[in-house]
Amino acid sequence: MSSFFMTKYLQYGLALVVGSLYLVLIPGDDVTNIIALAAILFFGVPHGAIDHKIHLKFSKKSNVKKFILIYVLVGLGFFLWWVLMPLKALLIFIILSAYHFGQELIEDIAETPKDPILNFSWGLIVLVSPIILKFNELLPTLNFIGLQPISRIPRDLQLIMVLVIHLLGYAYVVYLFVKKVLLKTAVIRLILFSIYLLLSYLLLPFIVAFALYFVLFHSINAMRHQFFWMKNRSADYTFLIFLKDLSPFTLLTIVGMSGLIYYLDPADWSVFFTYFFVFISLLTLPHALLFDELYVSKNTIH
Repeated sequence: MSSFFMTKYLQYGLALVVGSLYLVLIPGDDVTNIIALAAILFFGVPHGAIDHKIHLKFSKKSNVKKFILIYVLVGLGFFLWWVLMPLKALLIFIILSAYHFGQELIEDIAETPKDPILNFSWGLIVLVSPIILKFNELLPTLNFIGLQPISRIPRDLQLIMVLVIHLLGYAYVVYLFVKKVLLKTAVIRLILFSIYLLLSYLLLPFIVAFALYFVLFHSINAMRHQFFWMKNRSADYTFLIFLKDLSPFTLLTIVGMSGLIYYLDPADWSVFFTYFFVFISLLTLPHALLFDELYVSKNTIH
């Protein structure tokens, strides 16, 4: 049995177990939010903590200090955008994240990351359709970000929009299959994964379904891609070295985010989510740009 299927069995199995436990226990909002956010912070954030090592493989003239400076400046620039135009910054963050998520998904399942339309269309399925599906649930946070009331979306319109996004994504992968760009197995895997995601968001709160996807699929897949990318360029690169490389910036990010949230002292969960995801967005922008370079330049990632 291939390592791909073994990994997927474990990922889907864990997602099923955790999702089932939630549906059986149905913990309170506080417990649910704390566990989901802790999972994102401790198991999701690390997938960007080796960016400096990857960057140094691209640029022999660069160094860690220069990389960190650029990373911080890009993040601060985006933070200024959040302050001046919060809703536009949110839109940019969603579009960027959608492309990044779609690119990782296509690389993992279809192994063809060089088609921007494919990446973005499936990023819409992975991120934008869940946001639309759970839009009314997310309204308190969205209203806090925009500092103005945002109207609810009727349930029928939500379902129609989600259906359209999925059908467009399906149509494009079928088109690429007909053009012999994608294999039949890749098309089937993509559609099955989209069905899993849709069911998870229908059955679970947004934060639970998102944490399961972000940790068990996106982050684990991305770290696997990173490890093999590094190993292909250094024969003596081991998993222990990989963990060691991840540790410094993982710990720095966790401590920094925890300290900032403690200092800001959000009044409720909608405010907390705003601070949390704004902080994540400041890391996502430079991280997504670097990952695009990694995926496009890769020779063999298993």
